[in-house]
Amino acid sequence: MKNFKKAVCALMAVLMLITCCACGQSPTVERTVSVCEPNGELRRPISTEQPMWIVHIDSWNNADPEKIIDLIPEDILPYVVFNISLSISWDSDTKTWGLVNDGYECAKSWLRTCAEKNVWAMIQPASGGQCHFPDYVEPSDMKDTIFEEFFRDYPNFLGFNYCEQFWGFDQEDFPTTYIERYKHFTNLLKLTHDYGGYLVVSWCGNQWGQALNPIAMLKQVPEFEQACLDYTENYILCEKHTQVGYLHDVESQVLGAYLSGYSGQAGLRYDGSGWTGPDGQTNTKFTMATGVAIHLERLMQQGYTVIDGPELIWTECFRETSAERTEQGYSSRKWEMYDQFQNVMIDIFRKVLDGTIRIPTREEVINNTKAVIIQDVDKGDDDAKYCSPKTLFNGLYKMDNDGMLRDNRNFFKKSGRYPTIPTVYALADDTAKGFEIQINSSEYNKRWGKEENKLAELNELFPEEYTGDIYARRSDNTWTVYNPYKSGQSAEGVIPFKYNTADKVELTLSQYSGGIISEYADSLKIYLNNYDNELLSAFKLKTDVIKVYGCTEEPTLTYNDRGVSQVKSKVNTSWEGGVFTATIEHNGPIDIEISAKGTESGRLTEYKTATLVEPKRPPVYHGPHQYEAENFDSISIQKNLPNGCRSGVDGFKGQGYMIFGSKEDAAVLDHVSVLEDGKYTLTLRYSSPDASISKLNLYVNGKKVSSLSLGKTSSASDWQEYTIEVKLNKGDNTVELKATGELQGALYLDCMIIS
Repeated sequence: MKNFKKAVCALMAVLMLITCCACGQSPTVERTVSVCEPNGELRRPISTEQPMWIVHIDSWNNADPEKIIDLIPEDILPYVVFNISLSISWDSDTKTWGLVNDGYECAKSWLRTCAEKNVWAMIQPASGGQCHFPDYVEPSDMKDTIFEEFFRDYPNFLGFNYCEQFWGFDQEDFPTTYIERYKHFTNLLKLTHDYGGYLVVSWCGNQWGQALNPIAMLKQVPEFEQACLDYTENYILCEKHTQVGYLHDVESQVLGAYLSGYSGQAGLRYDGSGWTGPDGQTNTKFTMATGVAIHLERLMQQGYTVIDGPELIWTECFRETSAERTEQGYSSRKWEMYDQFQNVMIDIFRKVLDGTIRIPTREEVINNTKAVIIQDVDKGDDDAKYCSPKTLFNGLYKMDNDGMLRDNRNFFKKSGRYPTIPTVYALADDTAKGFEIQINSSEYNKRWGKEENKLAELNELFPEEYTGDIYARRSDNTWTVYNPYKSGQSAEGVIPFKYNTADKVELTLSQYSGGIISEYADSLKIYLNNYDNELLSAFKLKTDVIKVYGCTEEPTLTYNDRGVSQVKSKVNTSWEGGVFTATIEHNGPIDIEISAKGTESGRLTEYKTATLVEPKRPPVYHGPHQYEAENFDSISIQKNLPNGCRSGVDGFKGQGYMIFGSKEDAAVLDHVSVLEDGKYTLTLRYSSPDASISKLNLYVNGKKVSSLSLGKTSSASDWQEYTIEVKLNKGDNTVELKATGELQGALYLDCMIIS
């Protein structure tokens, strides 16, 4: 074994056992390398200058982690944290998992890949109450648990992501209650603080009751409330859209937790599962273009620093395509990004990187928001005790045809005049106490129970800055705009300039079109995005219109299509009667610059600009590298099982395994990477239930190393290890197994570990 450990990282090989119960599982915790000491320093800080995008490596996809990582563009990659998503698929009749057979082993394998690729990663063990990991309620000290192991042994590990925590508790197979889960979060927050990581929790309003929403947890679990106060910077609360109700309330509570000082960051995990169309039915007329508005608004107006997802990775992010043939003649699994992932999600994040989107600080959002609701009600139903006041959003930004709380199915807003009003448990620090208007829920009806009273007070605070039925909201010299209709109708608005010396701009926006308008004294920079891969044919364009009034001379316009596989936009302009009209036909992201100036004086001149600091890559990992057989390149194998669950074979480490078979020309190949030239231990995990195997050669970098002799096993699930010392070169190496004749029986391959 090659000893790589530098001064701060002494290489160790120690096996530790710990017994823990997670649906009958008793995982072995392997202490491979003692790398990281708990010092409380954030491993990867998150701020308005260092936002984080959580991109999913998801078991629903039967993912190949290395190839998913390689898809992410280099300019985006430093800001990305990969989420190892152990998705939930549980059969209560057979008591078996349908996607991940052993959550601990799969998570460890994929985390090792992320470490080898030198990228940040976190693990998602749970969706709802169902979880692949044990729930520790006691003791509060998590030393030597699997939770500490990931922090301790992997310097690229950032924490745990608990998804959609609104369902699946207190069941026969998953008896954890939501109260116990939040006590578990209490312990995790201390652990993440000690190791400088994060606990990410996504919340979604639901029809089963609000007794487990973010405010309810602070009210019901004092330990969790204290942990949120003690370890605020380590807690990230995200809004999610899996269910179709309480949408504005979810936003208010997530934003409220952040602004009130109970979570260190706020995030958005967009999920098309909760989308309803103009008919009110789930998933009708959905396309990822629906996510343009909500991402722009949350980033630019609410100060969210974390994007998680989007959800439905297999339909919106990555897909496996037909295998490709390599130069060596092997069949290799191949992956690609969906166009909507590139044209919506990546393109929006690139607008963060180029400074078009400036994320405001917490203090700025509080100053801009001005009003807050403090949820102090302790009697009544769950809505009364834990939610925003029922009529809070009426007359402000709730769409006219939408319902309240449980029946609030539309996150689009009919007006940008008013900011999102947060609902909070309490105001935790002096910054949070900076809200100009603080209203207790118990006093809401007296003060704002009548809509006219609410509007009179808020209209005084937020004068009208535009007219029309578009959503438009200003932050300094930059406007966030979008069409709030689901029905397909266009939306129009007139925005008088605050910075540009011309008079005003008039917008007509097509369905799901959203964007950003940045004003300068003599020009406008405009970003529009409406990319639709579902409702339109590939070559059909939607029309947006921009009219600029009050220019002293005819403006000039330049534009640039930004998208991937985007049909070329058509832009036509006219100049008549002092009005400059630009008609933009497009399906996808487009940058537009208009040189426009007039004679207006007294315009604003000061505005803030975005500052980004590229996050550091994680420290170099020196532990074992693991390569799963289901991701090997192959020739003439019997079968590959990227998902081995319910296949009759058990005990494999990743998500699947390979049946190498017995054909005389069968072969597999994988690429392994090491930091230095030297001798390494190669461990092959295999089973051979039919017979001992001898007609098999091992090659490293094209040279034969050994003829292998693999003993017969009692079953396909009786995995054994064959260990051999090999010489590897610094950087990339190839490892091959080749049959030299028909094998004596079927060979099963689980994984290969290099240490």
